[in-house]
Amino acid sequence: MDLATVILEVARAGATAIAQTSAVQNLDIRTKSGPHDFVTAADLASETAILERIRTTCPDDAVLSEESGEHTGSTGVRWIVDPLDGTANFVHGRPDWAVAVAVRREAPDAVLLGGAIVRPVYGDWVVAGDGVVRGSAGTPRASTTRRLAESLISVGLSTHVASARERNFRLLGALLPRVRDFRRSGSSSCDFFQVATGQLDALVTIDSKPWDLYPGLAVVEAAGGAHRTVTLDNGSRAVVAGAPTVVDELAEIIQGLPYAH
Repeated sequence: MDLATVILEVARAGATAIAQTSAVQNLDIRTKSGPHDFVTAADLASETAILERIRTTCPDDAVLSEESGEHTGSTGVRWIVDPLDGTANFVHGRPDWAVAVAVRREAPDAVLLGGAIVRPVYGDWVVAGDGVVRGSAGTPRASTTRRLAESLISVGLSTHVASARERNFRLLGALLPRVRDFRRSGSSSCDFFQVATGQLDALVTIDSKPWDLYPGLAVVEAAGGAHRTVTLDNGSRAVVAGAPTVVDELAEIIQGLPYAH
């Protein structure tokens, strides 16, 4: 079985667990770091199913998962798991949430091997691995737009820290006059999905957790997109991903914008 198929099956195991949990039990909705940061029984059921599938197929690999943290391994390969990305959307009955999984070789060098994003409500998915990229609607292709002024972009707006949300809104405000328009799904993985399939030309995400970043980067790059990392004036790390020429232009602009204040 090729790596892309394995990764997709792992992500689908999480999606199946979410569907089963949603159908038969109270979701036990709780908050974690703040009022915008939810965890539910569906998140935890998805994570359990994903971990079980990884242990069956790749028992010696390490895992980093959003809810349970680090699980050690001995192969130098790590799975990075977001069992339900966009939980606030899920809780509010909105469709933009996803199960996202990536595989990264950590040793002897850090290389992203593949990733998958599954959007259960839409019934679609994209997956990359070992040079293969596939999607439920055919081969995904990132946008080939060449000018930022003609681009539809997304900017991640942090849900955890009020000051970060305010800074990100100011960054978005500075970018809006330079782009065609802005969209935001409320799920990093769903935004990356749209970049990989050409529905968005680029996205900017700031200080993202590995599970919010690596599955999306894997599918975007496999679909012909590019990414750049920019260090902002307060030390935060912005990742820009999408159509290669747009990424270059957007990264240069962000590099010159004030972010700390």
